Amino acid sequence: MRPLALVGLTSFAAMGCAVSPSADGPDAEATSTSAAAVVVVERTSGPGDAIRADAIVARFVRVRQGAVDDQTLRIAGVAQDLPAVGTCSARPDEDAHAAPSAQPRGVDLLDVGPVSFASSATSSSSPSTVLLPRAMPDPAGLVSGVFYSARSIEAFAPAARLQLRASGGPDLLDGFAVNVAAPREVSDVHATANGAGVDVAWDATDADLRDVVYVDVLGANAHLVARCATLDVGHLAIPASALGSFEEGQLAVHRVHRESFRAKGIEPGEVRFDVARVIAYHR
Repeated sequence: MRPLALVGLTSFAAMGCAVSPSADGPDAEATSTSAAAVVVVERTSGPGDAIRADAIVARFVRVRQGAVDDQTLRIAGVAQDLPAVGTCSARPDEDAHAAPSAQPRGVDLLDVGPVSFASSATSSSSPSTVLLPRAMPDPAGLVSGVFYSARSIEAFAPAARLQLRASGGPDLLDGFAVNVAAPREVSDVHATANGAGVDVAWDATDADLRDVVYVDVLGANAHLVARCATLDVGHLAIPASALGSFEEGQLAVHRVHRESFRAKGIEPGEVRFDVARVIAYHR
């Protein structure tokens, strides 16, 4: 079954990024006047991990023609392939590399100057993570520009208020600062055999029901076998069909929390948190 992208991704095309062709002529190329920003903050920990290593990647995307849509986000490397809530998908990594249904368009990744991510607390001792600009690998020649990335130890505290700041650069002259809320950690995760399947439970106290939880079934050498998705309700039943022939392995339980924002020249923007806990399972 082909996984379905979440509404938060496909809705980008409906939030004001479409542009009209230039009046210079019917063959003139249309260029977006605003950019879509996607900042992905990932944290994964396993049993007994005392230190959490975070990865932060920011892309400021502008298409050379048309609107920022799901295909554009995929070309830019920020699409997220999740099955529909309440379903599982086998080998979602393979479907993610399927041939596009439409002719790909050129994508520009914008230089917005120095970018940082920090606690929004006013204390000068609050740590700040600086994201460094990097060239986007693009063998197909569809993407030009830079993306921003950083790795940090404990870049944010669970449920904290955070600030994303861009100082402004050649592609986005006006800088911006926006505040977002980080999610809670994925905690108290357990897996128990249920017939031929596995039941997964986690702490959903004070859960945000807009969040999505997905579970990756990992086989030998952390090979992705299947992915199942649900709302943040504290439990998920993984059927035997999603586990394949594996009697044991690992489950990576992810909580996805999205914070939307707008700034001058950025419409829309999203900070996507993906925090995960990895546990072992047996059946």
